[in-house]
Amino acid sequence: MSTDELYAELRGDIAAVANPLFDFSEQCLKKRGNFLPHGAVLDANGKVGLVAASPDPNGRSNSTEVLPLLHEGLRAQARERELVAIGIAENVTVTPQGQPSTEAIKVLFEHKRGLVVALYLPFKKKFLRGYSFGQTFTVVTTGEVNAWAGPVA
Repeated sequence: MSTDELYAELRGDIAAVANPLFDFSEQCLKKRGNFLPHGAVLDANGKVGLVAASPDPNGRSNSTEVLPLLHEGLRAQARERELVAIGIAENVTVTPQGQPSTEAIKVLFEHKRGLVVALYLPFKKKFLRGYSFGQTFTVVTTGEVNAWAGPVA
């Protein structure tokens, strides 16, 4: 099965995982101007759960500290529960092909069937207040969490 066919078949799973991550990320941007990486899991029954990680019990962490913990937590959940997909949202800078770099909400989506895509929602801080959001675009990529690949060295 081609990547395009798998993407079309799993579109519902992608939306189930990515939409709550984009929504929460947008809320955080509007309230605080930034957000730490956070994730979501989709179980075999179609239920979505949101996931977070922090090395500091007081919540004073940065993305570099949080991301590896989040990856490990998602791998652990995939070992313990029957998950079909996971997603992680991050605040990144991306350079779309032929365009200038922009800040974006990135949602990395990994599916048990092998599909791995990164969805990007570009955004800009408005001059006075708030944010404007662009059009989401998707890039086929390689896994970062590799939740179904066994232990990562």
